[in-house]
Amino acid sequence: MTETVLVGAAIVGAGFPDEDPAAILGARGLRYKDEATRLGMAAAQAALRDMGIDDCADAVTAVVVSSNFGNVDTVCRVVGNGIEAGERGPMDLPNASSNVVASSIAIRFGLFGPNLMLCSGASSGLDAMDWASVLIESRRAARVLVVGVEVDNPMVRRFAGARASSGRFHGAACVIVERADASAARPRAVFGGCVRGAEIPGLLHSQAIDHWYTPDFGPTPDLAELASAAAVVDLADRLGAASGALGVVQAACAACTDGTSLLTTGGVGEPLTACLITSNSISRVGE
Repeated sequence: MTETVLVGAAIVGAGFPDEDPAAILGARGLRYKDEATRLGMAAAQAALRDMGIDDCADAVTAVVVSSNFGNVDTVCRVVGNGIEAGERGPMDLPNASSNVVASSIAIRFGLFGPNLMLCSGASSGLDAMDWASVLIESRRAARVLVVGVEVDNPMVRRFAGARASSGRFHGAACVIVERADASAARPRAVFGGCVRGAEIPGLLHSQAIDHWYTPDFGPTPDLAELASAAAVVDLADRLGAASGALGVVQAACAACTDGTSLLTTGGVGEPLTACLITSNSISRVGE
């Protein structure tokens, strides 16, 4: 099996130093792009810089994006107003595509590998990580930009609700993964793959866990035994409920935190998904 390593990581948006996409990307090419697309492109750019490259011309690169609500504001605006909503009307139509964030990143950075958009509920972010490893294992790509993005606006809140104590995450995360045998960059971490449901107990006993990244709604009773064995990290308390972005935000943080991290998403009526990331990085996202 091909080992997958994380070679770049970044988080942008509310609460992080790189909050404004235009400050990262420059204003050119952002007009008419919806908020989720701008944030996703900014996270991808920041992760490439973290990796130490400006473009992906040296490797076949795919992009996998996770977002459960991403461009719902654009979709609702188009459905409600058609092309009669003033200046934005005709320009909104292409942005109503369900794949717009992934395709916009691929176009912006000249990525010629597959580009996918996932919106599979609470597990979506870790599903995106899993699909990245599938693309690498099958040699459909040598490098994958994995992006998780969610926005906090009135339309999203209308459909999604929120974790009352912390609101909703507004931002994007990107991790860049490569085949270990083809990577020229210094790996930040090793990605251990994802498991689900009944497979999780075996993962828990495979090695010692230093950090447990909990699902959006806090430690789940299914994994309560971990609370005493690992440092519990509830990103929703700090950043807000991240929905489809959560697994990628967790991965970006874990890639920049020493030790072995267990990432978990799901719970509250949805199946649990988990994966391990082992890092010896000395830098930390957001610091």
